[in-house]
Amino acid sequence: MNWDKSDLLFLPVGGSEEIGMNANLYHYDGKWILVDFGISFPDETDLGIDVLLPDYEFIDSLGNNFLGIILTHGHEDHIGAIPYFADKINCPIWGTQFTIALLKRKLKENNKNNEIKLKTLNIDEQFNVGPFRLKAVKTSHSIPDPVSILISTDIGNIFHSGDWKLNTASNINENVDINHFLSLGKDGILAMVCDSTNALVEGRTPSEDFAYDGLMEIIPKIKGMVLVTCFSSNISRIKSLLDIAKKSDRSVLIIGRALLRAIEVAKEVGILDNLPDLLTANNLNLIPRNNVLIISTGSQGEPNSALSRISKGADKFIKLKKGDSIIFSSRKIPGNENAILKVQNRFLEMGVEIITDDDKNVHVSGHPSKDELVEMYSYIKPKISIPVHGTREHINAHADLARQCQVPQIIKPKNGDVIKLSGSSPSVVSRINFTNNVYDAGEIVPINNERFTVRRHSLWNGFVSVSIVINEEGYLASPPQISQVGVSDSKLMENFLVNISLKIENLIDENSLTIINSNDDIYEKIKKLIRSEFKSIYFKRPTISIHINRV
Repeated sequence: MNWDKSDLLFLPVGGSEEIGMNANLYHYDGKWILVDFGISFPDETDLGIDVLLPDYEFIDSLGNNFLGIILTHGHEDHIGAIPYFADKINCPIWGTQFTIALLKRKLKENNKNNEIKLKTLNIDEQFNVGPFRLKAVKTSHSIPDPVSILISTDIGNIFHSGDWKLNTASNINENVDINHFLSLGKDGILAMVCDSTNALVEGRTPSEDFAYDGLMEIIPKIKGMVLVTCFSSNISRIKSLLDIAKKSDRSVLIIGRALLRAIEVAKEVGILDNLPDLLTANNLNLIPRNNVLIISTGSQGEPNSALSRISKGADKFIKLKKGDSIIFSSRKIPGNENAILKVQNRFLEMGVEIITDDDKNVHVSGHPSKDELVEMYSYIKPKISIPVHGTREHINAHADLARQCQVPQIIKPKNGDVIKLSGSSPSVVSRINFTNNVYDAGEIVPINNERFTVRRHSLWNGFVSVSIVINEEGYLASPPQISQVGVSDSKLMENFLVNISLKIENLIDENSLTIINSNDDIYEKIKKLIRSEFKSIYFKRPTISIHINRV
C-alpha cells in the first residue's frame, strides 16, 4: 500500500478508458466513499454474458472504513451494479429523489429491498460522511434529478461532475444555475473529475427542445404506424413524445419493462403528471395504424429487448410492415453498433423506414460537447483535471482540451490507478488490478473464469462427447459411443466417428490391465487420440467430454 492515512486519493474502479461501469472511490483520513456503482454491457465477443459488473473485492475488503455510496443519477451505468452486490453492501446509499425511487424499484424487483439504507440528497445541502463534506449540485442530463458532487476535505475540494450538460430540458423544469459553478471555482477546487463522453464533439450540446422540434416535424408526416425507441430513463424525451402524439392525433403504446418502471417512478415523484390513457397491446389492432405511436426499449439492439423481438416477428401483438416507420431517438453506445445494425436490417427487409439521428434531428445527447467543457473549466478553475467516463480516445481529447484551458496538471486515469491528489506532486502512486465480474447462472464470477474460456473454445472448435462402458476385467462391455456438435456436418463425419470408435476399442484392449484400477490414464489416452484425429482431419481442437462407466 503506497499511500498514507492522511492522503486524499482518487481510485477509479470502473468508467475510465471505457463507456459504462462508472464506479469511483475517494479516500481521506483512512476512510472511503464511492461515487456511483454501475454496470456496462458486453460486446459480441462475450458469449452468453448479459451484463458486466465492477470488481467488488477491494471495496469489500475496506470493511467499516467504507462509509457510503453517493449516486449522481439513475442510469444503469451509474447504479446498475447495486442490486447484484446488495447482500454485501453494509453502508448507506445517497441519491436524489428520482434516483432513489428508481433504485428502490430495482432492488424490489430483485428481492433486495429490505436491508440497504437509502437516503435522499437535497440539492445544495451539505452533509457529512466521516471526514468528507458533500454537496449535490444540480445539473442537466438525459434523466431527471442528475447532480454533480462537491467533495470537500480539510486538505482540498474535488468537483465530481457526473454526467452533465448546461442546456436544460424545460419540459421537466430543469434549471441549472451557473452561479453555483462560479462560486465553487471561487472557493477553490483542487481537482475536477469530469465526463469525457463528448470531448470529440464540436460546439455545444443542445437542449431537449432540439429533439422535440425534430420529432415534431417528422412524426405527423408519417402515414403508417410510428415506433420510437429511446433510452428508458429519458423521461424528458418520453414527455416530448407524449405531447407530440397528442398533437398528431396518435394513441400511445409503451412496451418494455424498463420504460414502464421509469414512467411509474416519474409519476411517483411528480415529474410526469396528467398522463393520457395509454393503449394496451391487446387493443392495438382496434386503432388505425396512422393513429398509433409506440414507445419501445431496445435502442441498443439488446437481443432480449422488445424492439429486437418485434424485428424478428416474434411479438404476438405488434407487427410492423411497409409504410410504418421506426425512429431511433438515441445515440449508439460504442460497442453496440453491430447489434443495432442487425435489428435495423431486419426491419428494412420488412419494408419499414428507419430514421436515426444521422438523418434527422431526433435525438440530443446528455453530455457536454467541447464548448461546454471549456465553459465549465472557466467556472471551476481546477488545479488538476482528471478526465473520466470515456474510452482512451475520449480521455485524450478531454485532456487536450483541459491543457488548452491552462489547467496546471492533467492526470489521465486507468481503472485501478491509485491517484494521490494531495501534496506537492499529485500522481499515480499505486495500482490495483481489478477484474470485471459477470452475473452468470445465478452467481457473480470473474470474467476470466474458466467457464467462459471453455465456451469460447467450444464455439470455434465444436464439442465431442465419448461414452464407454468397462467391465471388471478392464475390457469394453459395449462399443464406445461417440458424437460431435459443431465440428462439421459433412457426410464423411459418420465414417470418421466410426473409425475413432474402433481406435478407442483398440486402445482399451491394449491397456486393459492399467484400466482395472484407474480411469485417469485411459481418460488422458482417449483424449489425446481424439484431439489428434480431429486436428489432422478437420483442423479443429474440440472441447472433449469423456464418460467412463464401470459395470
